[in-house]
Amino acid sequence: MITIKVNDNTKQIQEQLTVANLIDELKIQSNGIAIAINNSIVKKEDWHNVQVVNNDNILIIQSTQGG
Repeated sequence: MITIKVNDNTKQIQEQLTVANLIDELKIQSNGIAIAINNSIVKKEDWHNVQVVNNDNILIIQSTQGG
């Protein structure tokens, strides 16, 4: 297990998860979100390649519709 922060909440997750795996594990809808790890944006096309590692600080931003 490794420790990460997701939107300022500490979480314990399995080692060797990709960003895509993390989104699935957190049960977050992948449409309309942006992800940054340690203040660097991760492009959606890279989610299956980027590994989450111990002490990563992950920010998940959900776009909203308004009017």
